[in-house]
Formats: sequence, C-alpha cells, structure tokens
Amino acid sequence: MGFMGYIFKALGFENDEVRTKPKKVKKTNASFKFKNGKMTNRAEHIDGIPVYYPENFEQAKDYAQFLRDKKAFIISVESCNKDDASKIFEYYHGVAFGLRAKMITLEEDKLYLLLPEGMEVEE
Repeated sequence: MGFMGYIFKALGFENDEVRTKPKKVKKTNASFKFKNGKMTNRAEHIDGIPVYYPENFEQAKDYAQFLRDKKAFIISVESCNKDDASKIFEYYHGVAFGLRAKMITLEEDKLYLLLPEGMEVEE
C-alpha cells in the first residue's frame, strides 16, 4: 500500500470489509497559498490533512493542541533554521510520547506526520 493508503487508513476511510469497487484516489490533493499575489509551492493540505509551516519554535508550539483534540496534522520545518527545526522535532517527539500519539517522518529532517492515539497507518 502506498503513501495515500496510509493517509486514508489514518483518517478512518479504510476498513476490514472487502470492497466490491476499488476506490479511485488522486495522487495529491494539495491546495496552495498565495502570498503577495504570487502562488507559493506550499500546500495547505495534503490529502485532507493540514500542513503547517512554522518559522520558529514559538509558532510551532501552538499546533500541539491539534494532537490533544485528536486531529492529525503535518508539520514542515523547511522554513526554520537548523536550531529551531531541531527544537521543533524534539518538542513534538516529546508531545507525541506524552499523548501516546505517533510521529512519522515523511521527509527526512523536513516533514512529519503526527497522528493522535487511536489513528493508525497501515504498512
């Protein structure tokens, strides 16, 4: 099962029943932001899961509430400096551990999927 299968499983769209018709899924379902009238290549959502781009550690701390509210999200540290990116990774690693959530690396040192307790990714 590919990446899309993992995401749909995490969101609860997959079940153990046998399907009669295969589900058609687009490879990406991304929306893009406009900044100063120009389109950026930053997706606001990837397959329905919100993506956040904190610029520093202080901004990143605000998103932990989503895990407490049992909502999955993706955090990208590509716009942070290395020190802040490292702090963000460590912070969310601790938050995930404390809330029994999962932190899955989607792109090494850049993109992380955070799943609340009870959500699974099928491998």
